[in-house]
Amino acid sequence: MMYGLLGLLWLVWLMGLLGDSYARNLAVSLSNFVGAYALWQVAARSPVILRAALSGLAVGLLFLGAGDLLFTYQVVTGLSTQEVREGVYLVGVALLLLMGSLLPFRMEGQGFYPLGFSQRLALVAGLGGVLLSALSTLLRPLSVTELIYAGAAFYLTLLFVQQTSMLAGGRIGRYLQGVVWALVLGSLARVVYLLGGVPPAQWSIVTYDILWMLAMSVLLLGINKTQAPRSL
Repeated sequence: MMYGLLGLLWLVWLMGLLGDSYARNLAVSLSNFVGAYALWQVAARSPVILRAALSGLAVGLLFLGAGDLLFTYQVVTGLSTQEVREGVYLVGVALLLLMGSLLPFRMEGQGFYPLGFSQRLALVAGLGGVLLSALSTLLRPLSVTELIYAGAAFYLTLLFVQQTSMLAGGRIGRYLQGVVWALVLGSLARVVYLLGGVPPAQWSIVTYDILWMLAMSVLLLGINKTQAPRSL
């Protein structure tokens, strides 16, 4: 059923690309809920130590999906939802930051990463996020909120990219590798959207849509590829 819904969302997005921006926005908004469902499925099949982090990422996606739906409602009706939407987005981003950062520490605690790896991981991602956010202001002016979003997107991208090679082996590593790459795509999507400009910068919007929906697709399609152990 969920695979059929995902295919339908891609179809709606393609139709929206031909002329109906409302349909395109709606498809991207609803894809967040597909991704959240996939992460919950991953969490249910993962070791106990990983479930809280993965479930938290799923809840973060729910908040982002709600924020996107509020934006779509504003586009359709013309009624401003900015204040509520920004609050919802901030909660979603905070959850993604917290749970995304928690995941490698949980992995290290069970011996899947070398001792101290997670600290170095977070340090590099944090410094890189700050530096890239500062450099991005040279491309175009960013508001305080946009700067926070950019920093979070850069941080998460660097955080997850560094883990891809470490997750190459083992049952749990192979199982989570698709999740990590999906999160990389999602983080890159946010970076493209923030730095590409605002409408009518159509190229950045379309690129964001494709990357984000690909990320949600990777999450869903990876559910049944590997049966991860439920406990350690």
